[in-house]
Amino acid sequence: MLDTQLLVFKAVVEKKSFSQAARLLHISQPAISVHIQSLEDRFGIRLLDRTNRKVSLTEAGKVLYNYAVQLSKLYEQAEKAMAELNGMVKGHLLLGGTLTIGEYVLPQAIGYYKSLYPEVELTLEIANTERIVRRVVQHTLDLGLIEGPASHPDIILEDFFQDELVVVVPPNHPWAGRESVSVNELTGQPFIVREIGSGTRTVMEENLRSLGVDPANLKIVMELGSTQAVKEAVKAGLGISIISRLAVKIESRYNLLQEVYIKEKPFRRTFQVAYNRHKFRTHAAETFLGVLREPGSWKTRI
Repeated sequence: MLDTQLLVFKAVVEKKSFSQAARLLHISQPAISVHIQSLEDRFGIRLLDRTNRKVSLTEAGKVLYNYAVQLSKLYEQAEKAMAELNGMVKGHLLLGGTLTIGEYVLPQAIGYYKSLYPEVELTLEIANTERIVRRVVQHTLDLGLIEGPASHPDIILEDFFQDELVVVVPPNHPWAGRESVSVNELTGQPFIVREIGSGTRTVMEENLRSLGVDPANLKIVMELGSTQAVKEAVKAGLGISIISRLAVKIESRYNLLQEVYIKEKPFRRTFQVAYNRHKFRTHAAETFLGVLREPGSWKTRI
């Protein structure tokens, strides 16, 4: 029973919430409270401070959390060892993906992975690059698939897919019939961009700077939190944008949006998978990395 209580305690600490821990572990919130109370009664000391719906560790809680992490790693190592012995890949894989990857790449990757390893349960969180990297650093994701540049001493990055950003305009825009435009023409157009912290925006700004265009000179009329919202705003004639070609495949096919290339050079970027060098990788995580590393296969369907 103690091991279960410690694993529940670990989930509450990492989620900073009883309700979110309950969703993660698929048990009720009252059951979470009972486990935590039993743990505090067992040791005769308060482990968590609960104020304004927030949960924080006491000094005793910080000490116990380290043991809970070690216990969790032992379970993962045991699970991996047994899975390798019987050839079966099972367990729970926590994935994070940025919006473009989550919407246009991961469905194919996960579908292919599940066809190979149907016993693995997957949980997917979609957020911008900044948040996904932070969650990998905090050990709350097994793998994070990101589209923007990132660096942290605790994470390892591997390339797994090549993408290109293009200018997108509505079909009635003066540029709709053109194959390409110069970057110097962009500053005269109303621009719709993703939020700060988005990989798409970071890559766009870096490419503009490399061609001598200051992103601050763009006539930004709107910042939006998803690629889908950006596309809808462009369709409505509110401005133009620069987003992934993957995101406009269907719209281009049905002439809902038009792709226009940058004349000076392609705005290419590499999608990467991030994992924490200090976090034990389960058999499920290792096999998903293997799928990402495969040439062809699911990637040809994108």
